[in-house]
Amino acid sequence: MRKPVGMMRWPTAFWNCVLAATALFGLTITSTSVAQTCHESGNDNRPRVGLVLGGGGARGYAHVGVLKYLEEMRVPIDYIAGTSMGAIVGGFLASGMSAGEIEALISETDWNSVFSGDAARQNEPLRRKSDDELGLFGPKFGVGKDSSFLPGGVVAGQNILLLFEDTIGRRVQVNDFDHLPIPYRAVATDIAVGQHVVLSQGSISAAMRASMAVPGVFDPVRLDGHLLVDGGLTRNLPIDVVRQMGADVVIAVDVGTPLMPEDRIGNVISVVEQMTALLVIRNTEQQVDSLGDGDILVRPELGFDISSSDFDAYDDAIPVGYAGAEQQGDALSRLSMGNEAWAEWRRGIQACETGEPVVHFVQLDNQSRFSDDVLRNMIHVPVGEPLDVEQIEGDMQNIYGLGFIRLATYHLLEENGQTGIRVSVVQDQRGTDFLETGLTISGNRRGSTINIQAGYLVTDLDERGSEARAVVQLGEDIGLLGDIYKYMDDGLRWYANPELAYSRRSLLIFDDTGVPLADAEIEESWVEVTMGRNIGRSLSLYGSLARYVGEVKPQIGVPFEPSDFDGGEWAVGVTLDRLDDLFLPSNGALGGLEYVRSDESLGADDEFEQIRFNGLLAKSWGRHNIMGGWRYNITLDNNAPLYALFTGGGFLNMSGFEPAEINGENFGMVLGGYRYQVRQGGIMPGYVGGTIEYGNAADDHKDLFSDGIWNGSLYFAYNSPLGPIYMGYGWNEDRSGLLFLRLGAVIGDQSIGRR
Repeated sequence: MRKPVGMMRWPTAFWNCVLAATALFGLTITSTSVAQTCHESGNDNRPRVGLVLGGGGARGYAHVGVLKYLEEMRVPIDYIAGTSMGAIVGGFLASGMSAGEIEALISETDWNSVFSGDAARQNEPLRRKSDDELGLFGPKFGVGKDSSFLPGGVVAGQNILLLFEDTIGRRVQVNDFDHLPIPYRAVATDIAVGQHVVLSQGSISAAMRASMAVPGVFDPVRLDGHLLVDGGLTRNLPIDVVRQMGADVVIAVDVGTPLMPEDRIGNVISVVEQMTALLVIRNTEQQVDSLGDGDILVRPELGFDISSSDFDAYDDAIPVGYAGAEQQGDALSRLSMGNEAWAEWRRGIQACETGEPVVHFVQLDNQSRFSDDVLRNMIHVPVGEPLDVEQIEGDMQNIYGLGFIRLATYHLLEENGQTGIRVSVVQDQRGTDFLETGLTISGNRRGSTINIQAGYLVTDLDERGSEARAVVQLGEDIGLLGDIYKYMDDGLRWYANPELAYSRRSLLIFDDTGVPLADAEIEESWVEVTMGRNIGRSLSLYGSLARYVGEVKPQIGVPFEPSDFDGGEWAVGVTLDRLDDLFLPSNGALGGLEYVRSDESLGADDEFEQIRFNGLLAKSWGRHNIMGGWRYNITLDNNAPLYALFTGGGFLNMSGFEPAEINGENFGMVLGGYRYQVRQGGIMPGYVGGTIEYGNAADDHKDLFSDGIWNGSLYFAYNSPLGPIYMGYGWNEDRSGLLFLRLGAVIGDQSIGRR
């Protein structure tokens, strides 16, 4: 009895919720005859062999094992047709890669990053990175006219397309898939009509991407007038396609998931998975039934040990594929070539590879809110020189990092005998206006605090991507903020950032034993204008003017008189942000140096000068991470008023103390930390770590580190769907420590406030 197959399931928590419709009829956009390949086939009168690679997600790694066996047996492949993961492996093979090269690519690729839909934080401009500082790390929802509340899929496929283009574009540049080293077809499904579509020309990377577009997980791909999703819905094993290409003998490799037995169907997720598999089985079995006596069916015995989402299981799946092909060794041996004929056939394949192309022209397909001038300033491809793949990929990631871009990709093309690049930039289908969200929860022995942020962001004030934002914060700390971020040039270097805001925050005053003496409430309203110069994506030089008014209100504890204050200050500074993650940093640096002067000529009641010098460094090796950091915040004449005091306390900021338990006109600390990843992948990757910290506040900045306090922490951390969660114990040398819990980032305030 034939084993039924299941549709591929890619590595995302959302896939278990995907339920797609299937159809019984197909539409083939290709000719039935295939042009001669670029290498000579010769007059050996051997049967032409067509290889069919089916879909199956990570189970498709077994295809590589099959290819390894075919190479050992010297079985030539004349035509390739693939679906989903089969289209990916088949596309690599069609470009001239050997089985060993494909295996090396798979093992060296970080698939979690490839399947991520987020831009790398290092590629984001400083404006986008500032979202984290406001605690706006939650989902963004599109609002307004001509917008979609949600995207078309969880993942757009940015990194996937770049991987495909990098791998294949280095070898061949063709528009007609018949002119690849091995003629090739990818099969997708037109989701609008429920028919299969055979892709035979255009961008091979786009064809591969369309074939694996699992509905709900990956965005559909629009090609040649079709809205395309995963081909497994209608042709998971496209045997008929490779026959139409001209194959005399078919080798079909089926890696689909079998139906689950009744005892494995125990919840709604497993029921949905089983229903999805049932939808795919019919079209697969119809194709298998068309195999003739001379054709060969390979079904590696993957069972349930390797799921279609186990993208770290290539070491297990590849040998199973090899063993599956080996079981058909007698049949495959009839297709084997002699050593000399095989060597000649391989030379023909390699002769088709064109190598690194010389770029003769650059085209821009701009479907974004940014002007052509802005995007062209970010594309660095010299005409008349060999393509620098690392440079163009970096350019694409920088464009993608601008934010609210759904795709920024390139592909090589041939026109009039010349090779060029077409860069495509696609606007996020959610539109240009967004609702933003954020949530911060912290707790210790004194209780818990909750802050909720909500914002409205407009991203199309002009064609440079200038923005306007309004944010409200409710909870323990109250805040309102409105600002405009205006780019002054097409290079997005010079900017102006006016801001109007209000905040209300608490300031606890403690005695030496940690007992609170008083609780003051500080209200501030301010207007501030910042102008600066961005240098790349990570560095900014700026100057600012601020005017503010406020009031210090005693709440409980030791009484003191309420006081109003007026402030006016100017500041100059430099900001560096190359951190990969503000919440669980693995690599990079974050720092800032700022000089602030409160001046009576600007309306200030109090004159004082402050210097703020803060930094954090992080480095990871595998599962291991180390970090170091410092804060050196001083008041030059030791005359700062209450509302301008520096505070310390809380995780990574003198972890053995409560937040803001340490305060003074001067504050300094250093820290070192280590973190180990105990659980990889899944919904909530887990970490365990610890820190050692030293520092204190002082009345005189000259005495800042002479009377420091040793303290530190031990903690668990989880990167949950709601944000990073920290649970741990903070200790200090003076007294017993405290337990803490936090949801949200621990670097920066994640709150509306001037300081």
